[in-house]
Amino acid sequence: MKVIVVGNGIDIQFGGIDRRGNKAIIERAIANIESDKYLQLGWDKSSVKDILETCVSAINMAIQKRISIPKDQDYLFLQMEIERIRRLYQKEISVNEIGLEDIFLGAELLYVNAIDDDERNTVDTAINDYLQPLLLDAIYDNNTVNDIYKLFPNSFINYLKRYDAIFTLNYDTNLDSAVGKEVPVYHLHGCFSDLTDKANGVPDGFKHMFCNGIMTWYWLEKYGKEEKDYRYGITEFTDIEGHIDILGISPCNDEQLYIRLWQNTKLRACNYFYYERKDAVEIRKHIKGMLERHITDRDVKRFWANFK
Repeated sequence: MKVIVVGNGIDIQFGGIDRRGNKAIIERAIANIESDKYLQLGWDKSSVKDILETCVSAINMAIQKRISIPKDQDYLFLQMEIERIRRLYQKEISVNEIGLEDIFLGAELLYVNAIDDDERNTVDTAINDYLQPLLLDAIYDNNTVNDIYKLFPNSFINYLKRYDAIFTLNYDTNLDSAVGKEVPVYHLHGCFSDLTDKANGVPDGFKHMFCNGIMTWYWLEKYGKEEKDYRYGITEFTDIEGHIDILGISPCNDEQLYIRLWQNTKLRACNYFYYERKDAVEIRKHIKGMLERHITDRDVKRFWANFK
């Protein structure tokens, strides 16, 4: 059995970083707010913009050491993430400079520093009812994100069809469209077409904002959510055997998936496609178990050169 798990790198490769990259997504979210796109949802423009900017402000306060984890709370992973953002950003950042998942990290900092349950509930509402739908819509990009497959060369489509299964972290349906019914495609973090109950009563053109997409800063939270919806395909993911390729995914994201891989005793080999050489070193810190000594490094730039 041979499977592949892919991330946003595939969308950036064929859709362009200027449209599918992190900064472009954030700027599109801001533009959508400013244009009053969400009036039909009853959203107040200034309130939604304030939610986004407040999360970024929390990150800036963490960088400047003006906010931290309360001393009576022991959140090791959150503390590690605070140290990471201080190394990553080093100085105050603007809204369009923040990583998508770090927006949710900013919200978490606000949550743990909330003064009471009412304030914590306000943060939860901001995340689930506004932030996540807003960012999902920015990724959706008026459904144009689902058209990237039209730019796939036939050689790449044929390459994909050689796999027994495809697992994607992306919410779009490009891989589904490319391979049709010839190869099963599983959306580990949700899909724009897999709606939740929150989409009921939402006007057409906005329902995708309330799909089962998983967005969070915390890999352990992803681990829990992946178990709650059979459409994520996590049962199939934990049951794979033989050979796996990992393409377009950072070694430092989605720790929960790497844990599942090294716990899988039926896997025998892994190709990891790295963008920077340091990623090939880093991945070995995250994938242990049976696969640890059976990871082969592949230069993703050379890989993509085969499909021009």
